[in-house]
Amino acid sequence: MFEAKIFLAGPSRMVNSEINTHWPFWQPNNAPQTSAGPANVYIADAGLESFLKWFDALPASDADRVQNIVWCGDGDSLGESGIEILKNTAARFEGRWREHFYAVDKDFSDCAAMMSLLEYDLRHAQEPARQMWLTVHGAWGGRYDHELVNLFEISAMLSRMPSVGAAVLGPEKILTTAPVDLHLPFEHRFSLLSAFADQQVRVKVTGARYSGDLLLRQPSHGLSNQCVADRVVVEPMTPAVPVFGIVS
Repeated sequence: MFEAKIFLAGPSRMVNSEINTHWPFWQPNNAPQTSAGPANVYIADAGLESFLKWFDALPASDADRVQNIVWCGDGDSLGESGIEILKNTAARFEGRWREHFYAVDKDFSDCAAMMSLLEYDLRHAQEPARQMWLTVHGAWGGRYDHELVNLFEISAMLSRMPSVGAAVLGPEKILTTAPVDLHLPFEHRFSLLSAFADQQVRVKVTGARYSGDLLLRQPSHGLSNQCVADRVVVEPMTPAVPVFGIVS
């Protein structure tokens, strides 16, 4: 499974510094939580600050595993001091650092550029990944328009990929085309929604008050389900259409 940490420019809600520790609610379905493979990092613009805080807190053994670091953006949210930090960071990680500068006047967001770079790497990998797990810091909690753009761009990338995958947007939120496990207290509420309002989405659910092969025919379907087992298993059944999961 391909795993990556993604740092966007919004407020980060990091809870630890381990490379492969997932946020507690959403986890890969029946998959181990640790991997000995190289760690991949993608940074969009001012997400650089959150990345550096995260990296500097890593144990040495984990820091050595961070072998692929990609930064992209137009630098508009870095400021002069941030541009200098970017230059120093590129020198610090020479040999495992790539950066892509874009003009400020462009018709796509830094998140969109980041998703395109990630998609390119996955499609051109020597050994294509059958599944991906993306932990996204800074996707939520900033400007509303940026939140929506992040949601739409990540959804679009997941829908284009031939392999299934999940992008966790914080402790409570996930976009997924892959089977995932949800760990919640008994009777805690969660919702499963179609990421694309114009498509009917099937999702198989076990361990919840409303379980079975569910059809999300319209945007409000899937609201206010409840956990009634030690875990809820969520399995999207409509190919290439992400399910949006939210813990209430």
